[in-house]
Amino acid sequence: MLSRVAERLYWTGRYIERTENTARLLNAFKTLMLDLPKGVGLSWAQLIDISGGHDDFKARYRSANERNTLAFMLSDRDNPGAIITCLGLARENLRTTRDIAPSEGFESVNELLMFVRRRLASKRPGNHNYEFLSQIVQRCQGITGLLAGTMSQDAAYQFVRVGRNLERADMTTRILDVGSATLIAPDAELERLEHRLWTWLLSALSAHQAYRQSVRRQVSAPVAAGYLLHDTLFPRAVLHTLCEIRACLKQLPRSTSAVRAVGRVERLVRDSDVHEIFPQTFHTFIDDLQVALGDIHASIQRTWFEPAARSD
Repeated sequence: MLSRVAERLYWTGRYIERTENTARLLNAFKTLMLDLPKGVGLSWAQLIDISGGHDDFKARYRSANERNTLAFMLSDRDNPGAIITCLGLARENLRTTRDIAPSEGFESVNELLMFVRRRLASKRPGNHNYEFLSQIVQRCQGITGLLAGTMSQDAAYQFVRVGRNLERADMTTRILDVGSATLIAPDAELERLEHRLWTWLLSALSAHQAYRQSVRRQVSAPVAAGYLLHDTLFPRAVLHTLCEIRACLKQLPRSTSAVRAVGRVERLVRDSDVHEIFPQTFHTFIDDLQVALGDIHASIQRTWFEPAARSD
């Protein structure tokens, strides 16, 4: 398999997962903005920072209000993380790898892109509502299942899985960062608001039911954060995604360096004690974890995608 094909499949996995997770993040954040009192300190500017698009947003928008934030994350084609951009890139990657990826995958992504374009072009009220974002999540899940059920489980599909799980780990850390950026509230309100906030964050990752089945405790900030970091069975928990990435990489040639990079991040997560670092240094820990996830991507790129790798 050519390196450029492997790279396109890897980014296909990432872009589909990023589309789904951005829709999840927007839904969770919009609901929280309505549900939490004004004194909690939650703002649209925080969502831009958490999404990693602060510099791009500041260059094109005057204020971080709801309208500008939704435009930036949904329809701004100059934003590499916008839903419309990710779907367009995923479609192009599948179009150029149709000799390996199933044609149904391209057709499904194309249909989703057309659906999003129509809704974003609509002038009627509520075109950015919960139902619209939920449909994006559901359709992305359908595409993920289609690829899993129709692609041969060879090296090509392993690159899709690696991209999907790395993107999933990254977004889980970003949703965790929502929890570390809020709750500037009076002490009397703190416990009640923490329960409400972390219940919504678990729901944003479809993790609330799994959390209650596994932990069997009332939702609390450090316990929920620990679950989303350390659980090895829930698909969106960071440690589970890292185990999946390592298993995929071991099926690929010349994977020693990339597997070691994953191992370093696994140790960082396993050695963390959320009860010790929460809440004072939790945000710093999440930042360090996101940098470490970037190191995994850099190792994958050096090993399989860069020109030096293509000449092997």
